[in-house]
Amino acid sequence: MSLAKRTYSLPPDVVERFEQLLPPGERSQFLAKLIGDWLAEREREALRRELIEGCQEMAGLYQEIEREWSGAADEVWRDGE
Repeated sequence: MSLAKRTYSLPPDVVERFEQLLPPGERSQFLAKLIGDWLAEREREALRRELIEGCQEMAGLYQEIEREWSGAADEVWRDGE
């Protein structure tokens, strides 16, 4: 796996507490997982919003189709009696 090294500025107290809790060999892996999880959650939220918007846009069409076909179900039911 290739790695990219970046420099970010963080509050000293946060860095100190972080370094106290995680040994040097685990820090990059932990941050990669944390950022990856955060990105995945944002992508899920965006997809959820797009699905909701799509359903709202299609609601009128679904209602129109339901109105067109609602009588057909009644006819099939009557024919089966």
